[in-house]
Amino acid sequence: MISTSLENRVLTIRFDRADKKNAITNEMYTAAEQALLDSVENNDVRVVMFHGEGGNFTSGNDMASFLSMATMKQPPVLTFLLALARFPKPIVSAVNGLAIGIGTTMLAHCDYVVASDDVRFKMPFVDLGLCPEGGSSLLFPRSMGYAQASELLILGDFFDAQKALHVGLVNKVTAADDVLAQATRVANTLAAKPPAAVRNAKAMLRQDYLAKLDEVVTTEIEQLCAMVQGAECQEALAAFAQKRAPDFSAFA
Repeated sequence: MISTSLENRVLTIRFDRADKKNAITNEMYTAAEQALLDSVENNDVRVVMFHGEGGNFTSGNDMASFLSMATMKQPPVLTFLLALARFPKPIVSAVNGLAIGIGTTMLAHCDYVVASDDVRFKMPFVDLGLCPEGGSSLLFPRSMGYAQASELLILGDFFDAQKALHVGLVNKVTAADDVLAQATRVANTLAAKPPAAVRNAKAMLRQDYLAKLDEVVTTEIEQLCAMVQGAECQEALAAFAQKRAPDFSAFA
């Protein structure tokens, strides 16, 4: 589900559920969060790298875990996102295949992202009757401007690696079979640099918004959990299950 390995002071965290396109369960969020927390004070870890097994980064939330969030006081997705947002060391991601929902929003917390030239990004929150998550309502307008952020978060269509590069969501686009190697090279380069200087540079780059990020990440998930139980989300999920187009014409 979540597998990890440590080599050259780079901790690799893998979404390892290829048969489900790496849809993330509550247990996977908890395991990934713990891997991040354990790495904060571990001097053997200088860089964390995320990637997905089996040709996809992640297709987003596992549906059963997603629906269970509404009844949880502190859902695992929230604690994972807070650990990701607070993580003081560099984070690199190797993104391939599908990067849906949190598979896109979590990239805003990464310091370097390599994407395959055939990757497909999508943030379908509004179409599901939900709100954005992962701090994206703060970070995306800040990094890419309101027009681009509203296109990706409200219109919510699929977009490709070149679009992601254009809006600053990824750093490099490469062939699918070279994504992990390219990301590993970047991670190894970062791991060889002076570690305190790297951490300090990352902290300074984030100083103007970091204090507010916890609040935004938490508020987004609180609103999303409430909206899971709402009529719009229920219609979207029913339409998906019945393989029909959702009908929001009666909603105010």
